[in-house]
Amino acid sequence: MRPCTRHKPSMDPMYPHPSMTDTVPRTRPRLFGLTEAPTFYPTALEFADPMKYIASIQKEGEKYGIIKIVPPAGYSPGFKLNKETFRFRTRLQKLNSMEGETRANVNYLEQLSNYHISAGTPIHKIPQLDKRPIDLFKLKKQVAREGGYHTVTSRKKWAEIGRSMDYNRKECTSMSNALKSAYYRFILPYENWLSSYKSGQIELPTPRLSFTEPSMPRMKRVALKETVYTMSYDKEEEEEDDEDDLCQVCHEGEEEGDRVVCEGCGDWHCIKCLTAAGGDYGFEDGDEYSLSAFQDKCKQFKHQWFSKKEQIRPDSTVSEEDCEDEFWRLVENPHETCQVEYGADLHSTQHGSALGDLQDPWNLNVIPALPKSLFSHIQADISGMMVPWLYIGMCFSAFCWHNEDHYTYSINYMHWGETKTWYGIPGSDTMKFEESMRKAVPELFEQQPDLLFQLVTMLSPGRLLEDNVSVYAVDQRPGQFVVTFPKSYHSGFNHGYNFCEAVNFALPEWADYGLECVQRYKEYRRQPCFSHDELILNVAEHDKTPETGKWLHKALLSMKTRELKERNALRSLYPTLQQVIKTSPQVSDVESQCLYCHCYSYLSHIACQCTDAIACLDHCKELCSCDISSKTLFVRMTDEQLIQLVNRGPDVTKASLEWLDKVDRTLHESPPTLKALRQLIQEGERISAPEEPLEQLHHKVTQISEWIEQAKKYAIRKHQNRRKDSASREFNGDKFNQIQQLRETAKQIYFDASEVYTIRKTAKLLAEFKERCLALLDSQHTNLEAYREAYDMGTGLNADIPEMVQLKMAITQHTWRKEAPTKLKGHYNSILQCIEDAKECRIPIEDPLYQEIVALEQEGARWAAQYSVIADASSAHLDHYRDLLAASAKIPTPLDTLYHVREVVKLGTETVNSIQQAIQKSTGPQEEKASAADLSRIMHSLQWLPIHIEGSNRVMCEKNSMDLWTQHAEALFESPKQGTHKPLEQRMTSVLSNIATITEGSMTKEMASGLESAGIIKKKKSSNGSTDQYCLCRRPESGWMIECDVCHEWYHGPCVKASRREAKAHTYVCPICDGGQMIPRQIKRPTLEECVLLFEESKSLLFVPKEFDLLSRIIGTVQGFKDRVQSFCRSKTHLGAQDLKEIRSHLRQLEGLEVYLRDETDFLRRKIQTLSAILPSINASSFSSSSVRNYTPSFPLPLSLSPRSSGSFLHSAPQETMAHSPSSTDERVYCLCRRSYNPNGPDAHMIGCDTCHEWFHLSCVNVAPKALPSIEHYMCPMCTKYYTENAVHPTHFYNNSNNNNNGSSNSNSNKHSPIVLPTPPLPPALLPSRNQTVIKLTVRPPTTLPENPPSPTDVLYDRKRKRMDTMSIKENVKREHTMSDDVYVHAI
Repeated sequence: MRPCTRHKPSMDPMYPHPSMTDTVPRTRPRLFGLTEAPTFYPTALEFADPMKYIASIQKEGEKYGIIKIVPPAGYSPGFKLNKETFRFRTRLQKLNSMEGETRANVNYLEQLSNYHISAGTPIHKIPQLDKRPIDLFKLKKQVAREGGYHTVTSRKKWAEIGRSMDYNRKECTSMSNALKSAYYRFILPYENWLSSYKSGQIELPTPRLSFTEPSMPRMKRVALKETVYTMSYDKEEEEEDDEDDLCQVCHEGEEEGDRVVCEGCGDWHCIKCLTAAGGDYGFEDGDEYSLSAFQDKCKQFKHQWFSKKEQIRPDSTVSEEDCEDEFWRLVENPHETCQVEYGADLHSTQHGSALGDLQDPWNLNVIPALPKSLFSHIQADISGMMVPWLYIGMCFSAFCWHNEDHYTYSINYMHWGETKTWYGIPGSDTMKFEESMRKAVPELFEQQPDLLFQLVTMLSPGRLLEDNVSVYAVDQRPGQFVVTFPKSYHSGFNHGYNFCEAVNFALPEWADYGLECVQRYKEYRRQPCFSHDELILNVAEHDKTPETGKWLHKALLSMKTRELKERNALRSLYPTLQQVIKTSPQVSDVESQCLYCHCYSYLSHIACQCTDAIACLDHCKELCSCDISSKTLFVRMTDEQLIQLVNRGPDVTKASLEWLDKVDRTLHESPPTLKALRQLIQEGERISAPEEPLEQLHHKVTQISEWIEQAKKYAIRKHQNRRKDSASREFNGDKFNQIQQLRETAKQIYFDASEVYTIRKTAKLLAEFKERCLALLDSQHTNLEAYREAYDMGTGLNADIPEMVQLKMAITQHTWRKEAPTKLKGHYNSILQCIEDAKECRIPIEDPLYQEIVALEQEGARWAAQYSVIADASSAHLDHYRDLLAASAKIPTPLDTLYHVREVVKLGTETVNSIQQAIQKSTGPQEEKASAADLSRIMHSLQWLPIHIEGSNRVMCEKNSMDLWTQHAEALFESPKQGTHKPLEQRMTSVLSNIATITEGSMTKEMASGLESAGIIKKKKSSNGSTDQYCLCRRPESGWMIECDVCHEWYHGPCVKASRREAKAHTYVCPICDGGQMIPRQIKRPTLEECVLLFEESKSLLFVPKEFDLLSRIIGTVQGFKDRVQSFCRSKTHLGAQDLKEIRSHLRQLEGLEVYLRDETDFLRRKIQTLSAILPSINASSFSSSSVRNYTPSFPLPLSLSPRSSGSFLHSAPQETMAHSPSSTDERVYCLCRRSYNPNGPDAHMIGCDTCHEWFHLSCVNVAPKALPSIEHYMCPMCTKYYTENAVHPTHFYNNSNNNNNGSSNSNSNKHSPIVLPTPPLPPALLPSRNQTVIKLTVRPPTTLPENPPSPTDVLYDRKRKRMDTMSIKENVKREHTMSDDVYVHAI
């Protein structure tokens, strides 16, 4: 047996409609929060015996009233019905009519309508409120609950009535009047009449009151025609024939004034029939179907219904949760009617059973007749109980609340189909269920007292749970059994088309339930299915097994007692009643059932000569009106036979006599042991000993067992654990008294057990302990140790005598007096705790020690009160808290308060001293002033302190000044608009690091050492005096870099805001060489003057800002650099071309600085423009389409001296003029001869100098065209002469160039001074059409430096030479060498 609540899908292979099993499993908790009933999964061995298995799970199943059994894998009973010829008739079910409260509502509206029709005031239309009809039934119940119409009116409760009916007074301003009017007009007349009618004080209707309105629509039970009635009252008509005055509905004659005559047909109708409705409710018959036809109808209905609700798609199925929700919504909705059909209670005797294997013990045709089923002793085939019934369901078809006939078990098997949901109530909650039903629909029970027997009423599990009724649920699927237990109510509904089969059975334990149900049938005059007494007698006659005897004797004894009681009562009432013994079988129901209550009278009955009917002994008078002398009492067994049957007759054998003698000796000679008594019981049951001695022995064993169980709780054993923590125990003496009572009970029962001696010993110990406690408590000289010793002894004995409380109190009092003196010197909280302890241990108030402690507590309370006054005051000063602190030294004070006072005094004193020191230092040097950290600490203290501090106003002013200075600094050293915002200190540190890095080479050793010690700069590694620094920022290589084609300096692309496209262009001129090119900057650089002004502002502050030192270093470093630049600028009267490199170096530093030196920057930029020759501006539109980049320099490019200029520079026209001159590009001159380029002349071939980058005619420099392929590196005559005379490396060319403007005009002369300033190659569109000799390589500076590190220019030409080993100059030939991602070669 494995109880479980999980779902295991089961599929019957014989199921003819597989599509019906496509049920979506449950995915959420059940509706109403119901608990699942258990599901059992028996093993194959357990499944072999149905009765035994169900008996084994009986105790668990009775807790729920319903369980599910899933057979072992492979179980397949088959389906034996002929699906083609099988036909059946259904029942029609209207879901909202099945629900009890909804049906009561509809019935009441019909009664109201009938009454008002009979009174001549028909209801044409039900009044509306809040755009919906007023629920007259609910209104009637709410008014009745509040005390009636007059009570509600006098107490003005109509608004409350409306709220209880879910009306909102704000939306329905006339709610009270509308409800009152509706009740007064429609309900009150009927209720008054009905009350008078029931009390027998009805007033006669007004004579000849005619009306012609038909009744309103109603539920049809026994239908009345919608005709015209006339109510009349005439004494002459009362004397007419009584047969004509019978009601045409009930065929009974009412009082003359209680009738209505129809003017149309003249028929009479009693008021009772006109004002009663719903009393004959039941399910009407539907159509006849075959299985396939009903399946099609079910499938179509379910799909259309849920498609209309938009709950499923055509290719999906309905979940069990959605189906259950929709079912209860329809059942509880009185305004929406849904009619379904149910093929229920189909007799298998007429239609056949679907189970055909009679060898299967779980075949429902076999189960009732199994040997262990009591129904095997019923000789008649009872349809539905002994013979299975079939049930064919469709979606929403339901079976209402009911329990099984005779409170028997039921078992239901699903052959195939969709889920069937069951709701079960355990038999223990049957009374609560019935009370809940009567409470919910009292009107239906008034009309049908036996409503629960009708199987036509539903009530939601949610409503039952509100009344504390236990309700459980289970889902039955194909191939599964559902078992209901005796007396349990159950109901349910189908999720769709399915086929089930059910039958009843009874286990031996059912006998008491069966008798209870028979008595209930008799009370409600319901006809039972079989005779319970006959079944018991058949079992007694045919089953002699010991197992049966265990329960049968009780059933026989109950039957005998009941029967003899009824006979004796009848004989005492009719002493002369004749008695006849009749043992012949009763053939018909008339001969066996009472005429009045319909119960079976198997053992005895009353008969009369005037009728063939009989009556039970309780209804002798109801049989007929004949005299008792004509009636006879027929009995099947005499009184003596009944008694003999129960006592098993003269069955006292020799073994029984010997057993009785043994029992007598065991009980009286010596105290018997429990083992001996149990042996006697076993022996007596084996020999079928008399019941009375056995019952006595059972009772004695039960008494002894219960006594021993009680004794084990109280007995004190030798090795028992002693609990010393007795704080939670109650010392009320219950245990002591219980032990004394156990000792006396043991004497009365008279038995022998070890617990008896233990209890006696325990009682003795406790009595002795109690005497000792009394002696200690009475003594005036008992010390603390004696009390504790006695208390520990009582704890070990688990004593609960009241003296233990007194001992504990004495111990606590002595302990308090011993510890209290030490607490006098403690803090306030210890004093309070000491007082509380004194109260708990009941120290007298007049105790001197107690009074002393109370006096200290009062002083501490006064101190605390004084603190509260000071703390709440807005003008408290530090001296107040100092006074409190001084006073706390003499009295106990609260610890938390004292700690707060100490902190206020300590922090207040420190704050005052800090403010005074800051003010004193404000006139001294800047480095001695208080810092910003001191200001922050003082402000934090002022915020926390609850007192006014002298000088705090000035501190606040200084704080505002400091914040304003910080805002100025923030604005001056602003952070980039994009990216993370950095703190001011971090930004200033970054600026100082930038300044130190850029000016490091030119600053003094002392300044550099100071910055290194501050961590602003790091000592650079160097080799041969050369550092690896580039760009404006003077930092090493990082990322991608670009080289200026004028000064050959390398720049980081982001520093000069150059793009990678510019790096691929023919020519790049840096912002240093291009005097008109400005570097875009994200933020504005602060000037030195602004920094100095900010510095001067900080000196006026009382507190030194934390950024003061950084600002001082920034100003000092920049000022030193400024002085050095100015010194350079003033070093000569006029700076010349030879100073150009140094000018550019200083300008790079100025542009790289994050502090702007405006005058120096502008001066040096103008000087570069002045020293550079002016070139015409380049027309961007003249670039060829193959150019990588259009380049238009913003300043004139320098040119060589012209030999025709008589020793002076050749200056071009101004840029503005040249930009619009069409011939400006033709005025460019080259070579020593200073002639323009003529591609068609004899000197079309030219060669470029790899040092000065000037172009020369081959004839002018004596170079033969044939020698060109062998030239790897070419240096012009001027460069050769210069380097030879000055013994310098070509890279020092620009450092040593002079300003000699004299030159020869002879084109072949090699004596021209090398005064040509380096210029980058022009873009291809501006060059003459000549051979490829212009090569631009964009490479990165070397990442590691050799011993003699080359400059970026050396690296450039070194790589250039390696690539020109196969290059030759030919006219109108263009080559493009792809060298690498970092090298671009363009030649024209």
